[in-house]
Amino acid sequence: MAVELQAPIPSQQRFRAPSWFRRSTDLWLALAMGAIVGVLIFSLPMQAALATAVVGAFVLTMFVDTRVALLTLLLVRASVDVFATVPLLSAGGGINPNALMSLLVIGLGIAHIAMNRVALRRIPLVTPFGIFVIVTLLGVGLAPNKAEAMEDWLRIISAFLIYVMVVDLMRTERERRWLLRVIVLSAIIPLSVGLYQFFADTGDHSTPGLNRILGTFVHPSPYAFYLAQIFPLALVLFIHAQSRIARLGLGLMIPLMAFSIYATQTRGAWIGLVVMVAVFMWFRARWTLILIPVVLAAAYVGDPGVRNRIAEATAGSCESETYCQSSVLWRTKQWQAASDIASLPQLVTVGAGQRAVYVTLGEFTHNEYVRLIVETGLIGFGATVVLYVSLFNITRRGYRDADSEYKRDVMLAFLMALAARVVMSGADNLLVITVIEWYFWAFAAVVVVESGAYDRFAHIQDDRRKMHGPSGPVKRTVIIDAPAP
Repeated sequence: MAVELQAPIPSQQRFRAPSWFRRSTDLWLALAMGAIVGVLIFSLPMQAALATAVVGAFVLTMFVDTRVALLTLLLVRASVDVFATVPLLSAGGGINPNALMSLLVIGLGIAHIAMNRVALRRIPLVTPFGIFVIVTLLGVGLAPNKAEAMEDWLRIISAFLIYVMVVDLMRTERERRWLLRVIVLSAIIPLSVGLYQFFADTGDHSTPGLNRILGTFVHPSPYAFYLAQIFPLALVLFIHAQSRIARLGLGLMIPLMAFSIYATQTRGAWIGLVVMVAVFMWFRARWTLILIPVVLAAAYVGDPGVRNRIAEATAGSCESETYCQSSVLWRTKQWQAASDIASLPQLVTVGAGQRAVYVTLGEFTHNEYVRLIVETGLIGFGATVVLYVSLFNITRRGYRDADSEYKRDVMLAFLMALAARVVMSGADNLLVITVIEWYFWAFAAVVVVESGAYDRFAHIQDDRRKMHGPSGPVKRTVIIDAPAP
């Protein structure tokens, strides 16, 4: 006789969304939203009407296809950075187009997660990224300027949501290729503006004797970091271009990007390019690493501009507590001053809050790691380290296990960008630049899916859920063979 011992398994039936949330009714939602937007445009002042028109067009696009809305934002984001000081709305001290786009991403991301019931636990890196988001949110309450701290937190959450949406939405290789193309295409307008600034001598002249181009950005350095970050991706797309027009266009863009990085006169971006080349050589031909010192020496000897920029970084003394002729000494003083902002309890927990360094000193630290420790404490800094190490391990495994040259080259391109980002962050602040964060985490999301990490992680989480169930471990049916009486 068989005795069956079985514990009831709680029902896992998923909540069914209301009918007006479903894709079949999106057309009617779009028509209704269009009517509302039209009324608002004709009844509001010009700037508010313009903002309403932009938001309305975006929402209509979102209802048609969320992927198109996301790609549209990524395509134009690099071109609107120049409008950072142009307010569209007076709310909160002035909402500029950049802030408006961040709010659109946040709205899009929250709506996508809620309407599609996205299981965040199935997405790699969400745990360390989520911890960092929570720590920075807690830091808003400790920050000396809570309005600026909240603005900084909105930037962080927008980057997080872009990562989640790309992982969840771009499920086919064709869609992921289009996203990578959009990231590179976003550089067309900035490159065009930057070249005009170079030839018309209308760049940034705050550094005596230099015309530093800045494209559509508010400063040359963010423009240089943006170009450096997408430079290896442009190389990959050029190598694997499937049409002559694409190959021709990328063949023109790549040297223009390299020249523009030079013309920004941003030493950190120059170092980033050297790091990228070193990573490429390490994975493909290690013996060529000996050529790097030779090329650097030739650049130093042959280009007076390079010699002058290096001299500015290393020569000179400090004339006061806040000004040094040497940028190295100037940065060192910033790091020392920043380290005194947070108390010991803050340093070992969640820090002094977002923007604490900038509000207190009037300058960023020009060292992302010092800023993270001061503003997010050891918890936020530790989450960032775990995030980067996990991302590196995912990419390295993806490179090793790639089943095609295209995937292997995408992994290598991201390793180049990640290594450059880690190094450049030692002397500059990259994480506070929204446009750089958007494109970096969109690229990272593609790598997570392309490498197979998302599928592996999702299967692990699903298996754990099956084993434990929503209310604790699931007790399996046990059949015991007992002798008949």
